[in-house]
Amino acid sequence: MQVYLFIALVCLIVIAVFVFQNPALVVVQFLGWNSPEIQLGIIVLLAVITGAFLTFMFDTFRYFKIAKTIRELRSSNKKLEKVNKSLEQSKQQSAVSAAEIEAAAAEESSDK
Repeated sequence: MQVYLFIALVCLIVIAVFVFQNPALVVVQFLGWNSPEIQLGIIVLLAVITGAFLTFMFDTFRYFKIAKTIRELRSSNKKLEKVNKSLEQSKQQSAVSAAEIEAAAAEESSDK
């Protein structure tokens, strides 16, 4: 986590230096739209902020999708644990009843 924070801080410093070193006025043209003259550094700063926001939003949606999958898997795991427990109990009961039958059969054969 600290590595990512360090990388983000370095990027922020690089962007700040870029913004202050590029005060030239430019006109942005996009799909037939022309902006008023704006400093190049401000445009780059807005692009970086927009990119960071979009990345955050996509990562948030991915996180919620993963969290939903984890909840579903935990629910499924609990159900399977209950089934496994009931199967183990029935196995123990059948082993006990089989032992009782064998004991009864051994007792009958010893009585004869």
